[in-house]
Amino acid sequence: MNFRQFAFNNVKRNRRAYSAYFLSSSFAVMIFFAYALFIFHPELAKSSLGDQAKMGMIAAAYVTFAFSFLFVLYSISAFLKIRNKEFGLLTILGAQRKQINKLIFLENILIGFASIVTGILGGLLFAKLFLLYGSNVVETDLSFYLPAKAIGLTIIAFSALYIVISFLTLFFIRQKRVLELLMGTSKPKKEPKAHILLVLTSILLIGTAYYLLYRNFNTILLALTLGILGTYLFFTQFSVYMMRLLKKNRSFFWKGTRMLWVSEMAYKIKDNARMFFMITIVTAMASVAIGLVQSFDYMGKDSYKDIPFAVTFDVPKEYKNWKTDMQKIDQELDRARVKYDKVIAKSTTIQVDENRSANVINESSYRQLAKSLGLKAPNKLKSEEAIYIAPKSDKQKIQVGQKVSKYQIVERVNKRMTGYLPLLVVNDEAYQQIQANSVKEKDLSEGISVYYSIPAWSGEKPPLSNSDQVEISKKIEKGFMSKDGYVSTRAGSYIEFKHSTSLLSFICIFIAAVFSLATASFLYFKLYTDLNQDQRIYHMLSKVGLSTSGMRRACTIQIAMLFFIPLIIAGLEALLSLQILNKDILGHLPIWEMLTPSLISISGFFAVQLIYFLIVRVLYLKQLDKVMVRSGK
Repeated sequence: MNFRQFAFNNVKRNRRAYSAYFLSSSFAVMIFFAYALFIFHPELAKSSLGDQAKMGMIAAAYVTFAFSFLFVLYSISAFLKIRNKEFGLLTILGAQRKQINKLIFLENILIGFASIVTGILGGLLFAKLFLLYGSNVVETDLSFYLPAKAIGLTIIAFSALYIVISFLTLFFIRQKRVLELLMGTSKPKKEPKAHILLVLTSILLIGTAYYLLYRNFNTILLALTLGILGTYLFFTQFSVYMMRLLKKNRSFFWKGTRMLWVSEMAYKIKDNARMFFMITIVTAMASVAIGLVQSFDYMGKDSYKDIPFAVTFDVPKEYKNWKTDMQKIDQELDRARVKYDKVIAKSTTIQVDENRSANVINESSYRQLAKSLGLKAPNKLKSEEAIYIAPKSDKQKIQVGQKVSKYQIVERVNKRMTGYLPLLVVNDEAYQQIQANSVKEKDLSEGISVYYSIPAWSGEKPPLSNSDQVEISKKIEKGFMSKDGYVSTRAGSYIEFKHSTSLLSFICIFIAAVFSLATASFLYFKLYTDLNQDQRIYHMLSKVGLSTSGMRRACTIQIAMLFFIPLIIAGLEALLSLQILNKDILGHLPIWEMLTPSLISISGFFAVQLIYFLIVRVLYLKQLDKVMVRSGK
C-alpha cells in the first residue's frame, strides 16, 4: 500500500466525520457554479436587467467563495482536533512530521477534488431549473448551454481554495497554539466562570448598539461593531452566568436528569461560545437580508397603490415640443383602445428650508386632478392658505394648522400626486406671485406635468408581468422618453421594482441556503468532536444506574440547546434590526407588513434547523446507545 492509498483509506474510514463537511462543501461549489452559469450566459446581455443581474451574481459568488474559505478552514481545524491521538500514534510508530503533513495535505486535496466534481455535477443536473427560474427574474429566455467558462472558473477558484487551505493547515500543525485558538473546542479543565462586569458589559453593548442605530442610521458601522462584541460576550459570559444561576437553584437543579444536562451544558456553552457567536451572526445577517427582500415586495405594492395616475409626463417649462410628445402618448393609448382622462398642470418647485423642498400647484389644477381621481373638491382657499399632500414616505408629519413656508395648512391629504415630494396647493393668485418670483430667485424651478387617469387600470391591485397594462406601459416608457422630458408609468415602475427584488431574492435564497447548511455542519462537527468523551461519560453513568431513556432525554436537551440557542438569539437580533431598518429605509411599513417577512425568514431557518436537529439527534443517540450498559448484562 503506497502513501496515496493510505490517505484514501483514511478518508474512507473516517467517512462519518467527513460526510457533513463533504456535502456542505459540494453544495457551496454547486451554488457558486450556479452563479457562474448566469454570469457567463450569452443571452443575459439582451435583458434590460442583464447588467444588474450580472453584478448581483458576481457579488453573490464572492460572498459564497469567502464563506466557503472560512467554512473549510474551520472544518479542517475540527477534524485535526479529533485526530490528535491518531497523529500521536503515527509519530510513535516512526512517522516523520513531513509525512504527517503530506498525509493531511493529500486528504484535504482528495476531499476538495471530490467536492468540486460533485458540486459541478450537481450544478449541471439542476442547471435547467436554475436557468428556468432565472429566466423569470430577468424576463429573458435563458436556454441551456455548455457552460465551459463557468466550469473552468469553478474548478480554478475552488482548487486554489483547497490548495491554500491545505498549506495553511500545515502551518497550524506547526503552530499548535494557533490551531487551538481557531478551533476553540478544547475542553476546560476547571469549571467555567463568568465575571459579572463582563456580563453587564454584554448587555450594555447590545443595548447601546440598537439605541445608536435607532437614533441615527448613519452610525451603522459603530452599532454593528458594538453589537458583534456584545453578542460575543453574551455567549462567553452571560450564558455561562445563567447556567451558574440554574445550578444554584436547588429546586430546579436537583430534579430528574437536570443535574446531568445542566452540568454538561455549563461546560459546553463556554466551550462552544465561539461557534455560537459565529452561527448567530451569520444567521442574523441572513435573516435580515431575506426579511428586507420580502419587505421590499410589500413596499413595492404599497408604492404602486400610492401612485394615483397611470401615466405621468413631466417636462421643464423651457421644452417647446412637449405637446408633440404628449400627442404621441395619446395616440399609443388610443391604438390600445384605452379610455383615459388627461390633466395638464403647471408646477413650481420651491425650497421650503435647508432640508425640504415641495412642489406647488394652483387651486384650479388641483380641482381637475381631484375630479379625475374622485376626490372631494376643496373649499375656496384664501391667499395664505394651502392644502398639504404628502406621500406615505413623508417624514415631516405636517398637520392641519401648521405652516409650510408662509402658508397655513388647512387640509392634509395622504396621497401622492407628483413624484416623491410633498405637494402644496395654493390659490391661483398666490401661485401667480410664486411664478413671478421664480424669475428672480434661483432656488425656484418651473415645470409642466401631464397626468393620465385610466379607469380600466385600477391602482388597487398590482398587475402581472404579462398583462396588457404592463406591455402598453413599457411601450410608452421606451418610445416617448426624451432628454427634455420624462415619462413614468405606474405599472412600469412597479414591474421594474419587482424584478429588482426578485433578483435580490434569487441571490439571497441561495446564499442563505449555503449559510444554513454550513451552520448545521458546524454543529455536527462539534458533536462528533465530543462523541468519544460523551461515550465514556454515559458509559460510566449507565454503570451506576442511568437508564437509556434518561440518557436520551438529557442528550436531546443538550443537542437542542446547541442547535436552537444561537437561532433564538439571531431571531431576536434580526427582528430588532428589521424594525429599525423599517423606520429608516423602508418608509414605516405597517407593523404587520414588517413582522410578516421577518417571521417568515426566521421561521424558514427554524424549520431547516429543526430537520437538521432531528437527523443529527438520531445519528448521535445511535452512537451513545452502543455504550450504554443495560440492566441484566
